[in-house]
Amino acid sequence: MFALVGAAWRCRAPLAILFALCSSLAIAEIRYTVRPMSEAGRVEVTMAIPTQQGPLTLEVPRWAPGSYRLADYHRNIADLKVADSAKRDLTVSKPGDSSWRFDAPSGIVTVRYTAPCPFVAGAMHYSGPATYLYVVGRKEEACRLTVELPAGWKIAVGLDALRGSQTTFSAPDYDVLADNPVTMGDFIELSYRVRGKPHTIALRGEPRAQVDRDYILKVCRSITEAQADFFGGLPYNKYVWHFNVTPGQDGGGGLEHLSSTQISLAAGVGPRSVRVCSHEFFHVWNVKRIRSKPLGPFDYQELPKTGALWFLEGVTDYYADLLLLRYGWSKEPEFYEDLAGNVRGVRSNANRMQVSPHDASYRVGEAANGRGNSQGYQVSYYNTGWLVGLCLDLEIRARTGGKNSLDDVVKALWTQCKDGKPGFAEDEIRKLCVRFGGPTLGEFYDRVVMKPGELPVEEQLAKVGLRLDQRLEWYADPGFDWSAFGRNQTGARVTRVRETASQALNSGDVILAIDGEDCDGGSPGEVNRKTAAAIAKLEAGKPAKLRIRRGEQESEVTVTPVRASRTVWKVEEAAFGDAALQALRRGWFYAEKRA
Repeated sequence: MFALVGAAWRCRAPLAILFALCSSLAIAEIRYTVRPMSEAGRVEVTMAIPTQQGPLTLEVPRWAPGSYRLADYHRNIADLKVADSAKRDLTVSKPGDSSWRFDAPSGIVTVRYTAPCPFVAGAMHYSGPATYLYVVGRKEEACRLTVELPAGWKIAVGLDALRGSQTTFSAPDYDVLADNPVTMGDFIELSYRVRGKPHTIALRGEPRAQVDRDYILKVCRSITEAQADFFGGLPYNKYVWHFNVTPGQDGGGGLEHLSSTQISLAAGVGPRSVRVCSHEFFHVWNVKRIRSKPLGPFDYQELPKTGALWFLEGVTDYYADLLLLRYGWSKEPEFYEDLAGNVRGVRSNANRMQVSPHDASYRVGEAANGRGNSQGYQVSYYNTGWLVGLCLDLEIRARTGGKNSLDDVVKALWTQCKDGKPGFAEDEIRKLCVRFGGPTLGEFYDRVVMKPGELPVEEQLAKVGLRLDQRLEWYADPGFDWSAFGRNQTGARVTRVRETASQALNSGDVILAIDGEDCDGGSPGEVNRKTAAAIAKLEAGKPAKLRIRRGEQESEVTVTPVRASRTVWKVEEAAFGDAALQALRRGWFYAEKRA
């Protein structure tokens, strides 16, 4: 609801008039209509804004929640025009790069403009902050979105549809409207239900048909079920996985939203892709609802300052891996590999000795010459936060004999923040760690969160009977790097050739078989599995025969793998691990609690 009437006028107004005015404004909403312009690679956005006479300012966000960096969205807004209810054009000024101002008459003002929205492989996708302008001072008002779909087009969006409509949706305010991206057009649509709530998988992009549909359904459903069990329910009416499918066997990246996520997904949907999905879905709670107070309602013109991004992003990453293990998707060796990978990432950055996890979070807006980034100030709050989460979790478990854990901290924060409650105070995580870990836990918290320096990972793992160390690993290097990608996979494409194989291979060659082991496949995932398995069988010094395709010609070449070494971090069970430590570790991995 908005009110543009002065206090003095309200005092003199007859009660009946005041009641009528307030009633009409209470049900007013700002309406957005989006029309795809596929040939131009843009969308036309029309805003219908109920107004009282006076100046009105529109702004486009300078950053998107979840991505803590400034973006020049204003550069992409074009053809902006404003008209009154009689369709007369109004004069618009530009007080700033991201703002437009005009004198509004009473009635309905119409704002029309266009924004980028590429048309790729028959589908279009856009995110709210880059597309929707808002009225300054009125972001809390209800919004309605109508999408004018061409015949035969589908749509996927996490907003609630108006009853009886498939193309008109409601949002209680601008924050919710902007936090729900839209996919429309020709995309592959899959669906499932968990706890009675509908979930949509929207696959777009050239390689979308290469994704194993049964497998991606299993991935998304399993993650949904596991995390719904962890938190005790699902805090939305429906959910959308917006997948932009890219060539490749594994990997991806994403951005979380209130009831959806945008993920760049490798067509092979390898283990890293699964972890990305787990991470982004955990954000349904951590960040989108469990959040520090600066993270909503949003000031879209200034980057927020919070020292909790190590928790909101890094601990999210920690639980993304831990819950995959706890609910049977992955095994302990895979979790150990993830742990070791985070250690390698953190300890390869010397800035860890000068910048604390708190400061890496709080000062993220200082990165990139004041434009911010999505990693942290000089230190990544992702891998650092992963290890901080581990250290706090094991410390609480060790001090309480397994009765309490970081799980209790996360769920206590959820209780504080759910159902639209305000975000937590900056010191609340510390207070809860002390509550569940004991009065002196605060000193340990300050050591690993507030101060720079080496995180005591080895010390913490010893408390559950594990050992972390570095070792030299020998392997057979075939002399080339490769990747599985492209439509209708027919082998692994060589991406880089080292000197040992330079006589036989060229970058761009496609490997069809290695020593008789077929590398062909119908999807990047299948190519990846076959090629990796064949390379794993190679021996240093023993020639290997490769059947390749170069251009239109197939031939056979020979490469001789060489013995190579690399330094790796390894996590193993310690020789001194006794029954009590093993029990504590089982509780960590599989949520067994001691009475």
